[in-house]
Amino acid sequence: MNQGFTLIELVVVISIVAITVSLVLPRVWDMQRQARIGHLNYARGAVHSSATLVHSALLVRNGMPDATPCVGGGVADNRLEGPGTVCTEQGLVRTINGYPASVNPGAPGAPGILGAAGIGTSFHATEAELRAEGYAVSVANGTTTISRADAPNPLQCGFSYIESLVARTAASISQSVITGC
Repeated sequence: MNQGFTLIELVVVISIVAITVSLVLPRVWDMQRQARIGHLNYARGAVHSSATLVHSALLVRNGMPDATPCVGGGVADNRLEGPGTVCTEQGLVRTINGYPASVNPGAPGAPGILGAAGIGTSFHATEAELRAEGYAVSVANGTTTISRADAPNPLQCGFSYIESLVARTAASISQSVITGC
């Protein structure tokens, strides 16, 4: 007796597999999209919280420079106006008008909003480290744009942090754009 599959049996099995894949694949894509949106919302929340915490720390210190060095070196000047620095648990963070500054990833010196928010694998994350975490970051004219590098359209899957441009004015954070996630 021959123990192989008949052509009918093979067609039925392939049809069942094709139908199952057609039902499951869109759900997998949607789960990936939801994961990208979740990571983006995490990053936005971390940026918002850290900007608030840095500003609060500067208000409490009332512009008085620290007496001791920060973790990793450097003494914070705690300025509420113009460029300055603040000491955080991770190290020294650059500020502008009492809020974290927009600083290019991996730039020399203290990090800005990315370091304060803990985005990346290290306090002073480089572009490569951020990309490994799935983030694409660009900094231009006081604006840090954080997007998901793994999104189908990264330009439509992100948000922006705009540093404080004028003394006694808060930094701002745009709403997340998720149409390209």
